[in-house]
Amino acid sequence: MNVAIACSPEDVHSVADRDELENVTTVEAGEYPLSAARRFVEWSAEQNVRRSCWDASVAERTVSQLCDICPVVSSRLPTELWERIIDFITDYRLYDMRQLGQVGRGWYARCRFHSHKVLEMGNMEKKQVYRLIKTLDEPPKRCRAIETVLFDFELKPIGHFGSFAVRMVQKLPRVEFLKLWHCKWETGQLHTQVFLHVALTFGSVIKLELYDVMFPSAVVFGRLLRALPRLSTLNCLVVDFKKGCRGVGAVRVPGTLRLDAAELDGSGDVFDFLASIKVHLRHLICYGNDLEKVPELLAVTAESLLSLEVRQLHKANSVNLTPAVNLRVLAIDGVLKDMAMAFWILSRASLPKLVEVTIKSSLTDRPTAVSIQDILNSIDDDFDDSFAQMDHSLSGSQFPALRKVTFLLCYGIQFSHAPNNISEGSWRTLLSSKLPALYASGRFLAEVPTLRVW
Repeated sequence: MNVAIACSPEDVHSVADRDELENVTTVEAGEYPLSAARRFVEWSAEQNVRRSCWDASVAERTVSQLCDICPVVSSRLPTELWERIIDFITDYRLYDMRQLGQVGRGWYARCRFHSHKVLEMGNMEKKQVYRLIKTLDEPPKRCRAIETVLFDFELKPIGHFGSFAVRMVQKLPRVEFLKLWHCKWETGQLHTQVFLHVALTFGSVIKLELYDVMFPSAVVFGRLLRALPRLSTLNCLVVDFKKGCRGVGAVRVPGTLRLDAAELDGSGDVFDFLASIKVHLRHLICYGNDLEKVPELLAVTAESLLSLEVRQLHKANSVNLTPAVNLRVLAIDGVLKDMAMAFWILSRASLPKLVEVTIKSSLTDRPTAVSIQDILNSIDDDFDDSFAQMDHSLSGSQFPALRKVTFLLCYGIQFSHAPNNISEGSWRTLLSSKLPALYASGRFLAEVPTLRVW
């Protein structure tokens, strides 16, 4: 069903503002072919969403009804809620802000606000980069508004990165987030002083995101980190070093590299690098296919690591978490059948300061009490009474500081209104019957979020 958002001409942004947002056109009532809100619903059904994006009860009620009420929703819902939806869409890059701004004047203003905070450069020729730099120079306040800079090289030479850094020295005082995507960094592509200019241009950056990046060596990767003195968060997805971690001893990082958080996926060389330089790290997110790299990193971050989240557990082999002696929070994500692996990992660990455990189990099929019961029974049948063993571990003295164990059952929004879905009460009953001692201890929680949570 195609849904249109009804907008009166008075709701549309003025013609005088069109130069602030490209390709913006007036939308009369009934002319919008597929509403931004509808697309938001479709996207959010596929994306990994977090309950913290806004109040969960409002979000769940809104998402479930948007398709039905789109013709009148823009005039009925409070502006504050739409602003939060736009903020969420911006955070997760679910929609083009230029198109989203067509919905109405209020939407346009919020989208314009967000579009000015982000500078994206993708598939640009040298002349286009210079033209962009000149454009940014003309109104100085434009540079001061930028908080995120994204370079999408699309596997082309990265010379533009150096040129931009040279010409924008000390002109981006509020930039906190730097993204480098689809980059094959070759030796000799950038001038010898590039890291000095990076430090002067991006010295305010606290978060670095690398996606599909090949560095020539660990040394170059280390020099990039060294050029960002305020860096506290590192996200790496498919990041490799052409020469592996050879020569990592030549990397000179002033003092100890201190990161508040790191998310590493498909980036084994980065694991090796961080372990080699003995990084100080407080929070780590990793994925099952990299789990074999975790022990070395746990060994060097034992004193500093406070939380660990392991995603895509079905791709993992077991790992011993005992070296993380100061670990307070552990989250393990996978499909429901992976619960046995989560139990196995916990049973091998001795974590005296562990306070909270969250086991998130996702489903791809419609969740019913019968189907869940069958899966839980199969876990016990296939893995030698793993529930009984875990019940003893989680309710006993193995984790003396443990206060809460939460079991989340997560499924896609497409199943949220299916008949006979398992309720939170049924989920709690099924699990508590498998873990009676844990339930009696008061540490046990079982929840069924409506939206998929990973």
